[in-house]
Amino acid sequence: MPSNDPILSPDRRQRRVDFDVLAPLTVVGVLLSIAAVAIVVLTMGGRSDNSAITPAAAATDTAGMKIGAAAESAPAPAKLTADYTMPAFDPVTRPVAAGPKTFNLTATERNVKVGTKVYTMWIFNKTVPGPVMRAVVGDEITVNITNASDSRMPHSVDFHASRLTLGGGRVQVAPGKSGTFTFTADYPGVFMYHCATTPVLHHIGMGMYGMLIVQPKAGFGAAMPEYAITQSELYATPTAINDNKPDSMAFNGIPNQYVEHPIKVPADSHARVFVLNAGPSEQSSFHVVGTIFDRALADGNPRNATYGRQAIGIPTSGSTVVEMAFVGEGQFPFVTHQFNLAAKGAVGMFLAGDGKPGPGAIPAAKAGDNGHH
Repeated sequence: MPSNDPILSPDRRQRRVDFDVLAPLTVVGVLLSIAAVAIVVLTMGGRSDNSAITPAAAATDTAGMKIGAAAESAPAPAKLTADYTMPAFDPVTRPVAAGPKTFNLTATERNVKVGTKVYTMWIFNKTVPGPVMRAVVGDEITVNITNASDSRMPHSVDFHASRLTLGGGRVQVAPGKSGTFTFTADYPGVFMYHCATTPVLHHIGMGMYGMLIVQPKAGFGAAMPEYAITQSELYATPTAINDNKPDSMAFNGIPNQYVEHPIKVPADSHARVFVLNAGPSEQSSFHVVGTIFDRALADGNPRNATYGRQAIGIPTSGSTVVEMAFVGEGQFPFVTHQFNLAAKGAVGMFLAGDGKPGPGAIPAAKAGDNGHH
């Protein structure tokens, strides 16, 4: 509204703008955030802070007796029924030719069995992470996002490879609706995509993320097998997401899946691995035991190359491309060298050749029994 005041100084005019325009917007933003958090809690089934996704074993002493009166009186947490079991995630990825690309994402909200536990998850295309996408620098990329009709929340997707408002997240899709947007891939690299609906922390923490690989026009270099690995956290409750208390850690969505089903490579071979840290809150220190990274590309851009690396620090939403040699045959575990997180499931295994321990290895009854599991 126009002011009845006499001519204002520049400082007073700025303060008037701050109060008349920015203050109301701030209040609206806070109210929207509060409402969104309330919706999140409701969609998680109204579980209290003490309600875990899966019942925890009662504490016991060395004689197997329950410890403390609370163990006798505490009610068992509600147990979720899984809608389906998370499928194994194939890490193999291959180069694509240049040209327009169309990627289709469907957002769903489900109870999913991951390993031995059941989590309430919000997901893209029924997998966590979402599908690995590939394009070439200069490609026009069209993204179609559909939100399942039985969803309770709106969903969206933000592509870090784009220059769009909110990375495309301005296209908020209500349950039962669809949206679309287009952008051009300007830079090579390994880019995160994720839901950009408030509260973003919860949408990522519950599984809505994935990897887009944008190849340089000339490719990443010499041809060799390529693998895509995304590190992330799994949380039992909304409060655990807020407090950054992960229930488990995973490479490609399932804790320890590549220990139980190792990635097999030929003896005396090379591999290129695209690594993304989706977080949403923990850092990564990616390391492969028994080899050295001959070349590492920060954020996947060949202009960011370093050589002879032992471990790569990756911030949340950051990435790298690493190339390495597997010398001889044997076991080559890959971990985050932040071992408190590796112990929660962020560990896997490359098996070269027959996978039997080579000179200097610790004899093992099975892959992974070598001190890094």
